[in-house]
Amino acid sequence: MPNLVVVESPKNWRLHTPGAQVVAARDYLTDPVLAAMPRARVFNLCRSQKYQTTGYYVSLLAAARGHRPLPA
Repeated sequence: MPNLVVVESPKNWRLHTPGAQVVAARDYLTDPVLAAMPRARVFNLCRSQKYQTTGYYVSLLAAARGHRPLPA
């Protein structure tokens, strides 16, 4: 099961995350390869999860794709 760490800017992500792929929120929302990943765990670390923010749509789309968003 793939693990995705979704952040707003991967170039600012300085932590080593073994076993997880760090991706930009915009890429997660638009990349068909990421959309097709089966049963992915999505760790949404966007700055805001409020309504109509990028972080909100990452979690919403992850649930719609059958991925496991954290936070839900």
